[in-house]
Amino acid sequence: MLASYPLCAQAVVSRANTSQSFAGLWPRVAATGTYLSRVTAYRFTPYFENEVLRKRPYLRKEWCIRALEQPIRIERQDMNRWRFWAAVPELEGRILRVVTLDDRVTIHNAFPDRGFKP
Repeated sequence: MLASYPLCAQAVVSRANTSQSFAGLWPRVAATGTYLSRVTAYRFTPYFENEVLRKRPYLRKEWCIRALEQPIRIERQDMNRWRFWAAVPELEGRILRVVTLDDRVTIHNAFPDRGFKP
């Protein structure tokens, strides 16, 4: 499945070099917490890089990463995808929905979710 989505991030943190969080499903951000260490711990599909960011230029990758690390809700979706919701203060408190591939590390889509119900 992942072979059909080449990696767009310049580097990917190996599992051996990351501590696990959220029941061992996501790599934690490197101890430095810098922007580069956060972004390289995650992957982005070509669809996200080329379409989502073009259509929604106000979105930031760090907001999507924050949604994966601090979700207020998670659901499994059809087609081996996962949905994560998180409040983003920079979006005036609106809820951001982030969709990942089955590995929960490769971000595929993101958008403000107007229909979110807690």
